[in-house]
Amino acid sequence: MAKGWKENSVLCDPSLVDEIFDQIPELLEHHEEFLEQISECMQNWHEKQKVGDILIQSFSKDILVNIYSAYIDNFLNAKDAVRIAKEAKPAFMKFLEQSMRENKEKQALSDLMIKPVQRIPRYELLVKDLLKHTPEEHPDHPFLLEAQRNIKQVAERINKGMKSAEEVERNARIVQEIESHIEGMEDLQAPLRRFLRQEMVVEVKAVGGKKDRSLFLFTDLLVCTTLKRKSGSLRRSSMSLYTAASVIDTASKYKLLWKLPLEDVDISTNRESIQKAISRLDEDLSTLGQVSKLSETLSFPHQVGTILIQGPEEYRNKQ
Repeated sequence: MAKGWKENSVLCDPSLVDEIFDQIPELLEHHEEFLEQISECMQNWHEKQKVGDILIQSFSKDILVNIYSAYIDNFLNAKDAVRIAKEAKPAFMKFLEQSMRENKEKQALSDLMIKPVQRIPRYELLVKDLLKHTPEEHPDHPFLLEAQRNIKQVAERINKGMKSAEEVERNARIVQEIESHIEGMEDLQAPLRRFLRQEMVVEVKAVGGKKDRSLFLFTDLLVCTTLKRKSGSLRRSSMSLYTAASVIDTASKYKLLWKLPLEDVDISTNRESIQKAISRLDEDLSTLGQVSKLSETLSFPHQVGTILIQGPEEYRNKQ
């Protein structure tokens, strides 16, 4: 397939083709060798024939894990390369649509790109079935057990890599969604950038006045916005508008005021002023404590309140 696409490179930049099919030639070569060994084994099949040793030889190589790891690491880049190619040349989009129609299983390119990752778990299931039908006394049984362990380890490493890739993609979708809701925001997406939280805050002006602001905190960036359109559900408190890849509050719109790398953010406070305020609070608490103790010594605590309210004349009458 990659070869066919090379022939149609006029539809897509060759560098993008290389990025889309990175590691595919290496994976194809590996599986073709495996197919050749299995085919030879089947042609010379006998009652004590073994396939477990071929599986061990094929799926215990570190180079195989390295190839799959490299393919997974490039998986998101490959998908992005497809998107760029579609946007660059409409003819490429038509080529993809035609290829899908001609494909027997009617699968899109994105479906085909995930196929190599799905191959190893299928081999794992195949060996599991072989073990069910292979007696323990058969010479292939111990080889199949070893092959099952090897393939399982490869599958686990691939699965872990895919989860990491999916997490990166999920974070990228969230950042992209946020960018679409902030007017004037460009190039928000960046490698390894993750959205952490959103806060509605109040900016107090030195001259006077207060302004509502919405802060978006990322792992490496702080973005300050104004609220252009309020949905009615926002409140000034700790919030998380984004969960997974969906926006909870799609009605709200924001306008960019400024953005600042976290390494340049300086959180400073007037320590002396804060210490004086704390000292005054301690004095007030001490005074309140003394007042409370003195109030306990009053003989007529309830009448005192009445005297103060009614006035001295009525107090004398009561005496």
